[in-house]
Amino acid sequence: MRSNTLSRRSILQGLAISASALSAPGLLPRPAAAQPAPAAPVTLRAAENADMMSLSGPGRLALFNDALPGPVLRATQGDTLAVQLDNALKERFALVFHGVRLPSEVHGNGDAASVAVAPGARRTVSFATRDAGTYWYHASDPGLARRALAGALIVAEPGPPAYGADHVVFIQSFPPESGVPLFPVNGAISPTFEGPGGGRARLRFINATGFLLRLQVVGPPIYALAVDGHPVAPFDFKDGFVNIAAGGRVDVAATLDTANASVIQIVTAKDPIQIAIVAPVGSADTPADGPPEPLPGADLPQQIPLTGAARFNVPIGAGGLPANAPEPAAATFLGKIASGQAMVLTLANSLAAPVSVHIDGNPVRLLDAGDDGWRPWWHDTVPVPPQTTVRVALVGQNPGKWAILAQRNGDGLVVASLTYQVGG
Repeated sequence: MRSNTLSRRSILQGLAISASALSAPGLLPRPAAAQPAPAAPVTLRAAENADMMSLSGPGRLALFNDALPGPVLRATQGDTLAVQLDNALKERFALVFHGVRLPSEVHGNGDAASVAVAPGARRTVSFATRDAGTYWYHASDPGLARRALAGALIVAEPGPPAYGADHVVFIQSFPPESGVPLFPVNGAISPTFEGPGGGRARLRFINATGFLLRLQVVGPPIYALAVDGHPVAPFDFKDGFVNIAAGGRVDVAATLDTANASVIQIVTAKDPIQIAIVAPVGSADTPADGPPEPLPGADLPQQIPLTGAARFNVPIGAGGLPANAPEPAAATFLGKIASGQAMVLTLANSLAAPVSVHIDGNPVRLLDAGDDGWRPWWHDTVPVPPQTTVRVALVGQNPGKWAILAQRNGDGLVVASLTYQVGG
């Protein structure tokens, strides 16, 4: 098994943190087991945990169901997923189903595409799972979401699984008092996943940190399966490098060696940080050979009619909120488009820091510089580099009022908050 020297080795040794230690009583709670979507609602109870060491220094963490991360919500495409939200916090919180194309009535038509629950209150929401894919849920407040109120939402494709191993890789970040970030995966430091030797495992990367992550899977080739929940034509990642915006997701088919483990690491300006390994166990029935089969396509437009598209500017930073602004109390209404109409958003980042822009309700495609075409993947979360303009386009398939939220890389500060409306 290949290993790497970690830049935070001294911290981890000093704290005696390891995958086994993190699951011991009094440190981190054990990650909740994944459960299939039941007929009755799945309960998510938000509460402070008083019995664990906080990963970010003194103070308590707010958790769902006393687990880090929250329980994996699972459904099969076409199922109705029901979720009961119990708020045992002293403050109101709102839940976002990140990337899921929800009916607008689920979240109250424009309340940042979130489901709000008052302190001590309970609310049940249900919705049909329109798209298969990898998604996540989290508190709408960036501080609560980054602290711990978050978990994975997996909608499986109908039929038998295409891979013998299918793993959620839920990445969070916590800056301890030393200032060196810790990156637990599924609530543990550098856990081990298993897959068939000589075969492939599906890895569902979810970037629940506030950083744009550059991952590398050190081992045999890996192939893209989906971006932000939506299938792509499989292609291999050169040298195993995968870039994921804060809040974004990438599904990959990871080819496994017959003997040596693959290492998943975060690439930094200094030493890489190992966050997980994938170990071969047994042998695949059929050895991996060539690109994998594509996932079933989503119900998305084949073309975006840019002629006649509505066009809106989204200023980020100096043109919108100042870099040191608090989270806005209310979003600015951007404009309205008709059902089926195309919309082009110009995301103009005037900050000296990168941002991640989440567009809710309808997935978008990145436009080419000449405004004469688009890149081949659908996104709900778009990275915008410092002092750079990026343009995206969507087709208004999902009626309702939807949120556009830009957050600064690193601290998650909201630097632009708007809404747009489809139909109505």
